[in-house]
Amino acid sequence: MNEYDKVRLDLLGSKAVQKYQKTNDLIILPVGCVEMHGPNIPLGCDAINAWAATIILAKEWKCLVAPPIYYTYPGASAPWPGTVNIMPEISQEYIKAVVKALIKNGFKRVVLYGTHGPLNAMFTIVIRSIFNETGDVVAALQSNMMPEDLMKEKLGYLRGEDILVLSSLKILGRHGVYDPKCKVNKPMEFPFQVIADLKNFGGSGLVPWVFKADYQHTGFRRGIKMSDADKGVAVIKLTAKRMKNFPAALKTYQKQMAKLMKSKPWLKDKIWSL
Repeated sequence: MNEYDKVRLDLLGSKAVQKYQKTNDLIILPVGCVEMHGPNIPLGCDAINAWAATIILAKEWKCLVAPPIYYTYPGASAPWPGTVNIMPEISQEYIKAVVKALIKNGFKRVVLYGTHGPLNAMFTIVIRSIFNETGDVVAALQSNMMPEDLMKEKLGYLRGEDILVLSSLKILGRHGVYDPKCKVNKPMEFPFQVIADLKNFGGSGLVPWVFKADYQHTGFRRGIKMSDADKGVAVIKLTAKRMKNFPAALKTYQKQMAKLMKSKPWLKDKIWSL
């Protein structure tokens, strides 16, 4: 048995979930997409990375992780071969539907997780929409599971899609599917410099864009080895330990919000400061 099997909702029977929910109501939902990440990084890397990270978090938090959502709006890789281009509004509605289904089924603390860039805007809309409709507080994380200090200590270089997906595949038991070996160095970059100029006026998504070269999404770099995967997994595990108090903080916040919404201070005459 894989060491992570017991935290995966998709591998459990219904009876086991019933037993779990008698003492715990926390579940993590990884979200990714299917899109071009250069010529050889797996198309599903964002979902793979999210799934692997949440499996490690679930082990640390002693909770369950749901199967990942693979298909969402990809962004700048939309026309490239293999990319599955889902519209943002459809992506948001589907994520929202899955979250509401998990809540209805007894998981009162749902945590969305994903590092895919466009998810930031989609997560924001999803969690606020659910709260406005139902009053349920859903959390969303886009934490960097390979922080700079640990990467420098353990590997001597910084996070990139290459080492992240290499380590994630190791966690998922698929090491060897992707070889990070590369002969050239090329930077991540916008397809047009003017995009960066426009972004300087403010905002993170000022204009849409499409990559015009295969290296622009992730960049290329030499020196990453297959054997680096184990050190990368160690970094992810150490980062998860830093986040060990998140479930308790979320439970406290949910209680505080429930109390606030019940008391409705905005309806009271004595609420005004002036």
